[in-house]
Amino acid sequence: MPKRILDGIIEMIYKLDRIAPGTANMDTLLYGVEVKFYNMEVSIDENLETLHKNLFIIGDCSGITHSLSHASASGVHVARHIAGIE
Repeated sequence: MPKRILDGIIEMIYKLDRIAPGTANMDTLLYGVEVKFYNMEVSIDENLETLHKNLFIIGDCSGITHSLSHASASGVHVARHIAGIE
């Protein structure tokens, strides 16, 4: 992990410790950092199919979903399209 990002995480933990005392503790476990980039859209049609026939982009891979519920709904939409249940 780049040092500047690690420094930011450490700074955040110490600032959070002011609000929730005990956060900056040797027993605190940091699971991971979630990063989202919304500007990487892939060209898809209304059924989330790419220019390559039968290649569908669903979930966060499409660059158009911005939540877990939207990402999962895109999978249901494509599955119904493929199954012909629209």
